[in-house]
Amino acid sequence: MVNGSAHEVKGRQTQISASDKILKRIEKLDISFSDIRRSQSEEVIELREPKERNDKAGALVEYSDTEETVRLRGELRSINSWLGGADIECELSSTADRRLKRVFNNSDFEQGGRLYGGFWQKIKSEDRLGSIIIDDDSVVELDYGQMGLLLLYGLAGATPPSGDLYDLSTYGIPYSCRPGLKKVIQAAINSDKRLRRMPRGARKTIPKRYSLKCILSAVSECHSEVYRYFGSGVGMQTMRLESDILVQVLLSLKDKRITALPVHDAILVNANFEEAAKEVMIEEFRKKTGLIPEVNTEHP
Repeated sequence: MVNGSAHEVKGRQTQISASDKILKRIEKLDISFSDIRRSQSEEVIELREPKERNDKAGALVEYSDTEETVRLRGELRSINSWLGGADIECELSSTADRRLKRVFNNSDFEQGGRLYGGFWQKIKSEDRLGSIIIDDDSVVELDYGQMGLLLLYGLAGATPPSGDLYDLSTYGIPYSCRPGLKKVIQAAINSDKRLRRMPRGARKTIPKRYSLKCILSAVSECHSEVYRYFGSGVGMQTMRLESDILVQVLLSLKDKRITALPVHDAILVNANFEEAAKEVMIEEFRKKTGLIPEVNTEHP
């Protein structure tokens, strides 16, 4: 929050009702719900304190503007302005809420920065593709593959091994364990201390005969160039890099007059622009990391 105080109010929720005078004016001017929008001047760059609990966001932090925060705000307002005028329909939701914000974490602009907001992020992932229309056509979802590890290699300035980064079969862990391995690796990247227990759900595909110590040993062999970052709390830094890439993807697509709706490390675009959007995603990732990512497509 800029030049103001962040207040956290607890207790009974305030309820406001329109007076008869306002209701008559609304009727006279033929104002509908779709005419109501959030202010374009509303703050879109939030800085938050560390979370006290996993299920509760950290409190807002008051900050003073810098060249960087002015730039970040300008980028996002440009994207929001473009989305505000885009031709978007959805059978499951009103499309009025198209405003995105970036949320930075742990009182540090170098951490986090993911994009939140927009009606599409509130729709279940399995329902988005079948319900959203952009420019009178169905959408596809494009997402970066193996994003967590690739971002870590990008931060380290290292070259990842070829092939599937979550395949540790060469190191004695069967490929069938891959879904669980991905959970272990992501948990280790996000943790600020050495991982001491299997993440929830990892054992669904990792048999008990493979201990966590065994798994981490295989990971350290396969990813020796970046293993020193595991347990260092670097996850929020990789998230900042991820969000910077997504913002640049949105801006580049806007310049090409292609509407894209972001969902963390993925975007929804009109199916006719699938290849053009893929090229932009690959190029913006390369610019930021020096690496060539895999971009996967999910069709309706």
